[in-house]
Amino acid sequence: MSHARRGIAASARAQSTRSLALLSLPLLLIAVLAGCGGHPEPAAVPVAGAQAPPPQAEYRLQVGDELNLMVVGQPDFSRIVKVRPDGWLSAPGAGEIEASGRTVAEVTEEVRTNLRRLIRHPEVSVMLTTYAPLQVYVFGEVKSPGAHPYVQNMTALHAVGAAAGPLNTGRLSGAVVLRRTGPNALDVYPVDLDQTIDGEAAARDLYLQPNDVIFVPRTLIADLNLFVDKFIRQNIAPFTAYITGWQALHVNELSWRVRTSE
Repeated sequence: MSHARRGIAASARAQSTRSLALLSLPLLLIAVLAGCGGHPEPAAVPVAGAQAPPPQAEYRLQVGDELNLMVVGQPDFSRIVKVRPDGWLSAPGAGEIEASGRTVAEVTEEVRTNLRRLIRHPEVSVMLTTYAPLQVYVFGEVKSPGAHPYVQNMTALHAVGAAAGPLNTGRLSGAVVLRRTGPNALDVYPVDLDQTIDGEAAARDLYLQPNDVIFVPRTLIADLNLFVDKFIRQNIAPFTAYITGWQALHVNELSWRVRTSE
């Protein structure tokens, strides 16, 4: 066989392998989710070659979470409250508290500070009693865009598989992950999922966190900062009441950092 024919055959085998990998993505997620039974903390999903999962970040509250507010010796100021769709909660005596995107410790401190107007030395305890359902969101050129259940150690590639895989028009090499890190702060991760599938750079696949947004573009994104600003304004901000973990996002105060998945 000539060098040219061998090269064509090798290229065909590589393309066939990549096609099989794409077809297997939804099947992989079906198997993973079937073993979860709908519970938010299923067994870990092994990812060959991907970077090790980062240490678990401190949980940030989201809409639907329930908190038990307790003030020692003050039963009138103690009750169970839920984070409302606008991202706030009502704390007796402490008033309206912004909760979505903040930690339990941050909310506790604000409740304590506000209660000092009524109680000299308030002893405040806040416990998270019920979690809202954990999800990730996949948008862009995928077959089933929208919210999908989050599973432990889920990666960006798994999320695309949960969305039934990319459309023929999707550019996996230009995928982007948006992660809310505070009330008005984001981390932005460009992720080359084409190289991950081909096995050239599996470590570039990114382990996700609940409420991450994954976007698969039609073409490569030339200006990432311009894309983030436009995407948030057009696709996130108008629908924050329906996108868990992204409520109460103030677009005009938004800031973000472009990070690497390596």
